[in-house]
Amino acid sequence: MKSKAPARSGNLLCRLAPRHSTALLALPFAVLLAGCATGSADPDSAAAGAPAPVARQERANDGPDATPSGREAPRAGPAGDPHQADDAGPIPEVELSSQLMFQLLASEIAAQRGELASATTTYLSMARQTRDPRLARRATEIALAERSLERALPAAQLWSELAPGSRLAAQTLEMLLLSAGRLAEAEPLLAARLERARTEGGLPEAYDGLQRALARASDRTAALAMLERLATADAGVPQARLALAAQAAAAGDGARAALEARTAVELAPEDESIAVAAAQHIAEGEARPDGAIALLQGFVARKPDSLEARFALARLLASAERNDEARAQFEAALKQQPQNPAILFSLAQLAWQAKQPEVAESYLKRYIALPEAVQRNDNPAWLFLGQIAENAGRTDEAIARYANVRRGEQFMPALIRRALLVARQGRLDDARQLLRETTVSTNRERVQLISAEAQLLREGRRYDEALAFLGKSLERLPENPDLLYDHAMAAERVDRLDLMEGSLRKLMSLRPDHAHAYNALGYTFADRNIRLEEAQQLIEKALELRPDDAHILDSMGWVRYRRGDLPGALDYLRRAWQASPEAEIAIHLGEVLWVSGERDEARRLWREARKLEPDSETLRDTLARLGAQL
Repeated sequence: MKSKAPARSGNLLCRLAPRHSTALLALPFAVLLAGCATGSADPDSAAAGAPAPVARQERANDGPDATPSGREAPRAGPAGDPHQADDAGPIPEVELSSQLMFQLLASEIAAQRGELASATTTYLSMARQTRDPRLARRATEIALAERSLERALPAAQLWSELAPGSRLAAQTLEMLLLSAGRLAEAEPLLAARLERARTEGGLPEAYDGLQRALARASDRTAALAMLERLATADAGVPQARLALAAQAAAAGDGARAALEARTAVELAPEDESIAVAAAQHIAEGEARPDGAIALLQGFVARKPDSLEARFALARLLASAERNDEARAQFEAALKQQPQNPAILFSLAQLAWQAKQPEVAESYLKRYIALPEAVQRNDNPAWLFLGQIAENAGRTDEAIARYANVRRGEQFMPALIRRALLVARQGRLDDARQLLRETTVSTNRERVQLISAEAQLLREGRRYDEALAFLGKSLERLPENPDLLYDHAMAAERVDRLDLMEGSLRKLMSLRPDHAHAYNALGYTFADRNIRLEEAQQLIEKALELRPDDAHILDSMGWVRYRRGDLPGALDYLRRAWQASPEAEIAIHLGEVLWVSGERDEARRLWREARKLEPDSETLRDTLARLGAQL
């Protein structure tokens, strides 16, 4: 679905035309547009041909995405600075006719209404008619906002043609050609960029930009071959070798990536940024971190004040589960910068992984007690502290800590955990009110709150109320996949299989790749020992979509058991248990083993299930039905 958000425009004409149209008609077109702003809402994305950024989903314990400097880690962006001085090209003298003025107004109004395709087409037509590069740029920007490569590419080609001195136009065209897989057309533009850098200086930066540009190429192997040709003259430039390493990694050639990264380090053995980047390529290319760890250990030994390298080394050690060594490196880094939030958070994570919650808590308390002048985001720390308190059974403290999480990525998870804890204290109505008084800005957040409230009702055993609540919510958002699935599960809980099947069938039609919709319906039939052939077909479809999913493997084992295929059932259920040792899978596998005569193993699995879920109703029902004793 296309966004209906208006495309921001700084076009002076749109603001003045309603009151001053007569005066404007008499002005030459070039004078009229001389001061007009044509920047898009996101100039970086517009220049790069990039889609709007997607928020990173962090795990609950993930810390701030930061470097040891405390700043946010840089993300890959366009291969040029759209804010730099840019030669827009010659501006033609074109009389502003009433027709042109109408087209300008109509295009901007269309863009603001979200009719981006129409706006792009009109702007591109005007650019071809007037030969004004600013109109071609505007057409490009709107097409990029629409994420239409089909319309952005011809607009960028015209922009580059009309403004041959514009590096921004050239770089935008490069990005779009690479995204379209037209490497042969992009190569001369990229070669010209490198040649300018060789002449004017800035070759390392040019290769950094080129590396980001090639990340957009669909044929990564062909892009690697092209980069090899482009970099022939720069074999002694470490950034060129790093760019080759990155592209080799993207093309799946890990050995080549590691080799190029090591060569880059040999060319610049004292450059910290090159050592850190090379270590990443070596670790990934060699499929183990030992070589990268050794490289950074040597670098840090020579340059003990190299904070970025020490931080990267600590992370690699942690990924290799060498936690004591990782902690030693983080502690050494903390001595250099005792108020560094990224280091404090990393030490908290390591302590938690080492099952030292008190130590983790002490680091997090130091984190949130940092002076206001230290830039950081306190939300991940408060969420982490809340989880520590909840895990320790300190419910009131956990609720208070979750309440300190402000708007941001961690806000909704913290709010929902807070509401669940309030409900588990016997204050279900208070918990529901907490969710209902929270304002939301997107349907995604709205659905999260609805699902959370439905969970509160289920945990309070108010199953009919949960079903009614979700049904009413679906009236407002009838095609939301998450609500359809939740509604189906609520209907199953009260044996309304008609409602369950209706919601899941609708979900399958909307999302044919939703594996768990097929699995849920198939498992429900199998568990009730009805429509078993259809149940198996549904689960087979789910397994095609997600062949390694433990829950779907469990469902396939269960439906085969219901159909009398004990060997097939055991095969699938053993695979499911190996993939995810959960109580319900153990209970199912135990039942099939019991019926197959392997009763000692069945009891062993049921004991495991009891450890995992001491109050499991499913286990009690299974033992009673089979007359089994543990």
